[in-house]
Amino acid sequence: MYKTLNFILARDALRFLIQKYQIKEINIPYYLCDVVRHTLIKEKCKPIFYHIDNNFFPAKNFSQEDYILYPNYWGICEKNVNKLVNTYSKLIVDNAHAYYNKPSGFACFNAGHKFGYEKSFLWFENNNSSKNSDIIIDNSAKERQKAFFELHEKYKTTNLLNIDTDSIPFIYPCLVKTEEAANKLAKQIKEEGKTVYRYWNPLPKSFLEYKFYSRLVPIPVLPH
Repeated sequence: MYKTLNFILARDALRFLIQKYQIKEINIPYYLCDVVRHTLIKEKCKPIFYHIDNNFFPAKNFSQEDYILYPNYWGICEKNVNKLVNTYSKLIVDNAHAYYNKPSGFACFNAGHKFGYEKSFLWFENNNSSKNSDIIIDNSAKERQKAFFELHEKYKTTNLLNIDTDSIPFIYPCLVKTEEAANKLAKQIKEEGKTVYRYWNPLPKSFLEYKFYSRLVPIPVLPH
């Protein structure tokens, strides 16, 4: 069972975990927002980087003693989360892109501000808790899922990713064949009045993850 706390920002939930469990090092992916790395360093927790494969799954094996942070990329990687939860006992699930997903793993946090909510939630294992907190699927969530499905119908023949349309994701990730095609699509989305961000900082071109940085266009699901 989990104990639940709330924070303004997801990074504060991660800081709480590091402090509570006196975590000295955490495995994190290269392909991730710099805020996570900066948070670890600020807490004197060593980041140990790992690669991911074409399906956003870790490209290495960990030990049962390792703390592992795995981001539910875009909110479409729940199958990866489930597999990792069943394999590793100290998995920390980063649901910053999957606000409505049920908590899982050793600990789990989301990011409310990305979805228009004031609070971010942290769940962590606690034997004294009698029940898990429910995730409320409100009208905003339903609207987001509907819009996501419509985007998938529009781009599924172009997108090189396998997309789980049962999710309620943060954005619609569209991976295209070339950087030129990505730039063209990003320009088109901007002309529709939507803001397109690059995820995240550049990585070496020798990394498999570089194609996600250079050729993945994160299309906003909702106008705001």
